[in-house]
Amino acid sequence: MRPQHGKLVEPANGMSQATVAEPTIAQPCEKFGVLVVADDHLERIMVRLGLERNGLDVWLAPNGREAIDLFSVHSENIALVLLDVRMPGLDGPETLEALRKIKPEVPACFMSGNTADREPQKLLQRRATLVITKPFLLDDLANILRRLAQGLFADPLPSGKAGQG
Repeated sequence: MRPQHGKLVEPANGMSQATVAEPTIAQPCEKFGVLVVADDHLERIMVRLGLERNGLDVWLAPNGREAIDLFSVHSENIALVLLDVRMPGLDGPETLEALRKIKPEVPACFMSGNTADREPQKLLQRRATLVITKPFLLDDLANILRRLAQGLFADPLPSGKAGQG
């Protein structure tokens, strides 16, 4: 996954406090964990490599059921969840609902390469923190996730806008 651009969609209410993205530089911060849930094996591996290269701990799950199992055991170490929207079995929104029964406040970002006109807003209505449209640069993704884990609003990806639910 060596994409050239990426974007985040704005929340349904159109309000955004996005700022101009700073250069992508791994910033020192307390290490935190990200649960990456995606059915595509190569995508999981590439995201893992990109996030680990930026100093993040990563747990991988190929589907919603395994994500729930991993999160049940490691929720204290997982600060964020990154979910593919469409997966066989439990899809991203169903998986998020189950994860929030374990840890209601966990921030979650959906990622999707196939968003219909209204789907991003529906995902934000399900209390997604961000909806990330593929393709995206892995270093940019790591910086956004780092800011979210620190409780800060995420800077937009270079060619897109950031929005929070």
